[in-house]
Amino acid sequence: MGEVVKQRENVVVALKHSSPSWLPRGELFFTRKFLDVYFPDSRGDYTEQTASAACLLGLSVVGVDLNEERSRSLLRQGKYGRLRDYFTVGCINGPVAQAIMQRGFRQAMACLKKDRQTLTDIISSALKDFEETCGLTGKNGLSAIALADDIAGSKGLFLSPGDFADIVLPYYRQIAQIIKSNGLYAFFHSDGDTRTIIELLIGAGYDCIHPVDAQAGLDLYDLKKTFGNRVSFMGHIDIINRDEGQIAQEVTHAEDVFKEGGLILGSTCGLYMETISDRLHALYPQWEGVKQKQ
Repeated sequence: MGEVVKQRENVVVALKHSSPSWLPRGELFFTRKFLDVYFPDSRGDYTEQTASAACLLGLSVVGVDLNEERSRSLLRQGKYGRLRDYFTVGCINGPVAQAIMQRGFRQAMACLKKDRQTLTDIISSALKDFEETCGLTGKNGLSAIALADDIAGSKGLFLSPGDFADIVLPYYRQIAQIIKSNGLYAFFHSDGDTRTIIELLIGAGYDCIHPVDAQAGLDLYDLKKTFGNRVSFMGHIDIINRDEGQIAQEVTHAEDVFKEGGLILGSTCGLYMETISDRLHALYPQWEGVKQKQ
C-alpha cells in the first residue's frame, strides 16, 4: 500500500514541475465495457474495477466519470474513497458539452450567436450541479476535477475566439475557482486543436491540459517551450496510429525531456474496447498480464 501512496505524492510533484521520482502515468477515461471485459472479477463495482485497472497497468492517475447518476450516487456515499491512494480525477462535462447534449451540436453552436440567454440558462444550471458535486469530493479523497468540454476539432475551436472569450471563458474561470476552493487541482479536457486557448486556460486557473492531440497539430515539445512550467499536460501517446516501436521510442523520449515534471504520460484517447490492441503493451508493459487474466 505504501508504494501506491508514493505514486499519488509523485503526481503532485510532477504537476509542480519539481523533479518527480518518475514520470507518472495515467488515464482519464475508462469505459464500463472495458472494465467489465478486462476486470470481470469485480463486475458491478466501478471503484474496485478502476482500482484494479490502476494497479495492474501501473497507473498513478485515474479518472472517474461523475456525470452519470449512478456515479454521483457513489460520490454521495463516499465510495470513491476506495481510490484515495491514487491521484483520482473526477471528470465532469463542461458547459458547452451540456448545451450540446441538451440541444444538439448545431443548435448549441447557434445559441452562441443568436440565443445566448438559452445558453446562459443551460450553463447556469450546470454550474449549480458542478458546485454541488465538487462539494462532495472531500470525503471521497479526490485529488482533481477535470472539466471535460470538447470545444475543438482538428482545425481549431468550434466557435470563434471572440465568442469563446466573451461567453465561455468566464464560466471556465468560475468553474476553476469552484475546483480550487475545494482544495483540488483543475484539469481541462478537450480533443482537437486547443492551442489558441491554452494561455487563457492558464490564466483561468487550470493546472493540467488533456490530451496532447498530435493528430490535431499539438506538439508536446513545442508546448513545453511555449508554456514552460506554467501548466502541465496529460496524454500524448497515440496508441491507435503509432506502431509498437514508435510508441516505445516516444515514451523514452518524453520521460527524458520531462524529467523535471509537467507531464502525466498516457494515451490520447482513453481505454475503450475500440482503442485496445496488442501495441498497448508498449505504453503499459503490464498489459499482457491483464489480457491473460481476461
